[in-house]
Amino acid sequence: MRDKRDAEAAPAPDGGVGVHAYAPDEVVRINLRIAGMPYRGVARAHRDVDGRRAYNLFLWPRPDLAPHGWYWFDEARMTRRDYRRPEP
Repeated sequence: MRDKRDAEAAPAPDGGVGVHAYAPDEVVRINLRIAGMPYRGVARAHRDVDGRRAYNLFLWPRPDLAPHGWYWFDEARMTRRDYRRPEP
């Protein structure tokens, strides 16, 4: 059974349409739960769909086994820290 605190998976974009990829120095870190397990994620990209934001996350602590992919952002289920530099 799915834990109510788990992040909700988002569908991958068709052909990368509307995706904003992050540069290596743009770090957006997100803490979340998937299948009841806590993960620390780093966003590789984001996209906005119908007023919702989905992040493409690379997850730790076990990158070889973690369920990397697209997840809808939800303030109630996730903690986001944005370390990107503000635009001038």
